[in-house]
Amino acid sequence: MVDMLDHGAERPADFAMSGDGEEPSVNPVPDKPDEPAGACEPADSAEPAPSAPSRIVAALTSILPDRVSNRLPMLSDTSDPVAASVADEAHDAEASQAQARAGKPGNFLTYAQTVHDTFADRPFCTLDSLVFSWMSYYRLNSALRLSHTRGGIALHELMRAEDFDTMFGTNWDPEGSRDLLYAVCSNPRFRDARLCLFAFRTDLDSAEQFAAMTFLLPGGGAFIAFRGTDSTLVGWHEDFNMASRCPVPSQREARAYLERVASAAEGPLYLGGHSKGGNLAVYAASCVDASIQERIVRVYSHDGPGFNEEFLASEGYRRVRERVEKVVPKSSIIGLIMDTERDFTVVESDGISVLQHNPFLWEVDGCAFRVADGLSASSRYFAATISDWMDRFTAEERASFIDTLFDVLSVPGAMRFADIRETWRTSLPAIRDAAEALAPEQRAFVMDVLKALARVATIDRVSDAASSLVETFLPGLGDEGDGGEGEEQQGDSSA
Repeated sequence: MVDMLDHGAERPADFAMSGDGEEPSVNPVPDKPDEPAGACEPADSAEPAPSAPSRIVAALTSILPDRVSNRLPMLSDTSDPVAASVADEAHDAEASQAQARAGKPGNFLTYAQTVHDTFADRPFCTLDSLVFSWMSYYRLNSALRLSHTRGGIALHELMRAEDFDTMFGTNWDPEGSRDLLYAVCSNPRFRDARLCLFAFRTDLDSAEQFAAMTFLLPGGGAFIAFRGTDSTLVGWHEDFNMASRCPVPSQREARAYLERVASAAEGPLYLGGHSKGGNLAVYAASCVDASIQERIVRVYSHDGPGFNEEFLASEGYRRVRERVEKVVPKSSIIGLIMDTERDFTVVESDGISVLQHNPFLWEVDGCAFRVADGLSASSRYFAATISDWMDRFTAEERASFIDTLFDVLSVPGAMRFADIRETWRTSLPAIRDAAEALAPEQRAFVMDVLKALARVATIDRVSDAASSLVETFLPGLGDEGDGGEGEEQQGDSSA
């Protein structure tokens, strides 16, 4: 038996492991349970939320990966057309998420629930890769120690109701994740696969996590699934770090993991992941020896960040490039970070803004995604903003600015964007004060990003009003230079 936790090839020195082999049940930055709707406003408050803060919070709220609630008191001011429009979108997003889980329209969950032909009847496909990629988000406890070994465990051994809160509680869609497990364990296409060689590591200094698991496929071969980021600020920080650093520790871990799996598993190899996991899959496939690359059939990136020009020009990437398949939703944001090739398939999604990063909202017909006619206006706008920023600064400057941005967002003690929403009366002024204390160039960058996110949140429905949200709430910031003016010009041309 091979215990993946005992093999440290290319392990970064600052990576630490859980001593007993059990994956931590919470992130390095603990998750804060959602409070009841209305908890963000004092019970005795009869005053309506001020219009401008209401609008910026609404815009920030709608970019969150957490579920958006139309019950928030701050969005109840229907006399404000911007707040009312965002409230309408919030209601649509919540309804569409429930509808997607119910199978209307179809998504990769309904695919797993209803398509029962085996791999012998129909070859491995893109939707299969998303099913296994999503399962890498499942957090496994010490009772499943055999999942770390070469022999692994049967998928039905994951059916431990007492573990469900920790197994699903930190990912993008806990209910959908649970339903997917039920479907996989009963579907003849998936149920005979085995989960093995599970590995996880945590960098205690940067709070960066790595996790991967391998699925031995019925009939031979293996799918290697790399876990993506969760919906915390730490997760978002990891995604944005890929715009400035390559390799990051998790990328080095991904390469080492693929090398270990290739030596332990026989037959063809498929790789994939969602979000950061998709980036890790492409990186690992590109950086291993050519003898391993020859065994790779396909590499799937589901809305994963891209790479810099140097990496794209590397010999290793060129050898696997034609086997890389990338899928993004029509309002992709994460998937456009560092993606200069634009070699991807755009799929229909029933969500709004960055909520579309949740693949339970990606639409499916039968055994394939529904292909969209292109990226949305909001996605094109954000891509233009990021591209301009990438061209203006070096990798070192980008790294510094990204760290500064997330330092500012974390000032109120927020763990998720939802925490900023729930405590907006104190958190937004704290963010404003922290931004005002920055050097001019850093302050301008933070403002650029906040304005871009606010505009992306509403561009498709209230484009004219959205551009003033941040300036209204944070007056005087970003006045140095011409960054704000250039952004407005980009927004008009790209929208």
